[in-house]
Amino acid sequence: MKTNTDRRIFIMAIVASVILPIVAAAEMAQAEEMSSPVPPAGFDIRRDEIPHGQLEVVEYDSTSIGMRRKARVYTPPGYASSQETFPVLYLLHGIGGDENEWARSGVPDIILDNLYADEKLVPMIVVLPNGRAAK
Repeated sequence: MKTNTDRRIFIMAIVASVILPIVAAAEMAQAEEMSSPVPPAGFDIRRDEIPHGQLEVVEYDSTSIGMRRKARVYTPPGYASSQETFPVLYLLHGIGGDENEWARSGVPDIILDNLYADEKLVPMIVVLPNGRAAK
């Protein structure tokens, strides 16, 4: 080693080569612990033997943009004949999406039907609006 600076750089490089992999491994382990659970197999497969809700397209006048808009609305099994009130969940799409985004990317009606049949979710109305601000 020519200078003290060279020695310091050499020592720092050795320390970094030892410590960085340890820190990275700890970060990865923590990320694995925090990751989302994996859904059970078949969670999005239609089961004919269970009751099914309805996924319909509705149109409405949007006062915020001054034109007619569309939304998809899911109603749970038995909704049409029920006198109950139901909670409402709004599923919003990401940038560039519209009211069809959730249906293009998955099968929300089938997933909801399966969750109701397995008694893992309370019946609710689910609205999939077109959240684009532009006309």
